Amino acid sequence: MRAVDRRTEGVRTAEPPPDRAAQAHAGTRVLLVAPHVRAAAVLLGEERGPGAVTALCPDAGGAEDRSAYARAAAEATRRGCPADAAPRPLRPEGLADTLLRELYAVRPDRVVTGDPHAVRDGGAAGAWESELALAVLDAVEEYQRGTGTPVFTDCRVVDHDAWPAVASRPRYPAPLRWAVRGTDGRVTAYLPVPGAVVRWTEGADGRWGGPELLPVPGLLPGLTVVQGPDGYARLLGLRRTSAGADWSTEVVGALQYQTGRPLGPWHVKNNPHRSEPERGKFIGMPAAVCDGAGTLHLFLRNDLHTLNHCYERENGAWSGWTLLRGTRASEDLAALRVPDGGVELYARLRDHAGTVRWHRGGPDGAWAEDRRVPVHPAPGSLAAAPEAGALRYRYAETGEPCEWRWGAQGPAGLNAPGVTGRITGVQGVPVGGWNCTVLAAEDERGTCAIGTYVDGAPESGVWWSPTGRRTLVPPAVVRDRTGRVMIATLSPSGRLEVTRQIPGQALDFAAWETIG
Repeated sequence: MRAVDRRTEGVRTAEPPPDRAAQAHAGTRVLLVAPHVRAAAVLLGEERGPGAVTALCPDAGGAEDRSAYARAAAEATRRGCPADAAPRPLRPEGLADTLLRELYAVRPDRVVTGDPHAVRDGGAAGAWESELALAVLDAVEEYQRGTGTPVFTDCRVVDHDAWPAVASRPRYPAPLRWAVRGTDGRVTAYLPVPGAVVRWTEGADGRWGGPELLPVPGLLPGLTVVQGPDGYARLLGLRRTSAGADWSTEVVGALQYQTGRPLGPWHVKNNPHRSEPERGKFIGMPAAVCDGAGTLHLFLRNDLHTLNHCYERENGAWSGWTLLRGTRASEDLAALRVPDGGVELYARLRDHAGTVRWHRGGPDGAWAEDRRVPVHPAPGSLAAAPEAGALRYRYAETGEPCEWRWGAQGPAGLNAPGVTGRITGVQGVPVGGWNCTVLAAEDERGTCAIGTYVDGAPESGVWWSPTGRRTLVPPAVVRDRTGRVMIATLSPSGRLEVTRQIPGQALDFAAWETIG
């Protein structure tokens, strides 16, 4: 099998010069609300821009902290993220009203804050970080109700023990598959914000509508989107049960039947720690997949970092939770369907390098743990591939993107230096007479990169092309009603941007379209 000829059939995208693309988002506004100056310096240092940053912090910090923030502000300004040399003070008194006033004053496209779950291990400092983050989520939700404008909110966990430097990670990872083709062939995109899902819908004429806010009071800013054999999109997330210190979380889900029609009612699947609400605060985002018969399987990391499983019965009712006792797992879960139609779960281990596989011998068999999987993913990189029984990830030691297929002795490299986060894609795309897999990922500059290889043969060569298009979430890849590939991103100003494959032998893409 020959590789796709890079000279004639590589990925080509129509893209304005980088400076013009940056100018288009120069008016982007970011509101950063951190519990202390040290965290504010870390979060500001990770802003890649473009866009102006307004930072709020209730703690003035010591001289060393203020100096670190000033350096981060100077570096951010040079990167196109102008910020003041010190954060503005935020008084704890009347916090909710103060945050709402700041939102109306800044009118941000995006908000960055701390960890709503920090209360568990952080003592008084953790309790304050949690209180502040929850107040930010409440204020954003109220602001959206008042303005009708979505505000994409990123809750970050700052790891002061990270090497070689302090860094943060998302508390609620952005969805990987967030654009789906409905039963009528039209594409719909879904992304979460506090207390709502944002939806964009492709019209029958190819024009897009949105953004549309679909309220889900208390929804935390994370979302899992699953599509079954019936073509319907299932949305799953976590919702706070109440405001104040006594809150816990519940798993909620809704079904999108016809494209563009109202979303079905949100149903509650009780937390596996239902009898212990305090423990219920600390569950992870759900991972889900449909098996060959269309049954939806849901997996959840519990507060002890072991796993729970449940499934949806044929009549729409949910089974009870099954506890999968075994090795402690991290936040990184990948649920996938294997070639025989069953489902398996892969989880990155929490306490040492490696991945655990959960499988069972039949539809009603007991779940069994397998620790011999030759997959060693970097944090935040594990993802299911569109092929049955395939995983994509970045190798923990080198950061190299890899693909591992069910039963293989080892992974195949994807030849993508500089890729961060998770890789998504679709297969079966005709390119130059061959059926190919088209990939999309975020690179180290925060821009979308597109790759391709012959289906089933990444070892024959994978070719990548940068687009220069900034994205706040992992790019989404979907086939439209004509079979063409569509790439979707979220711009720094919170707008949906799409490019579509141009008909022809090569993998060429049209100019990007901005929606909303």
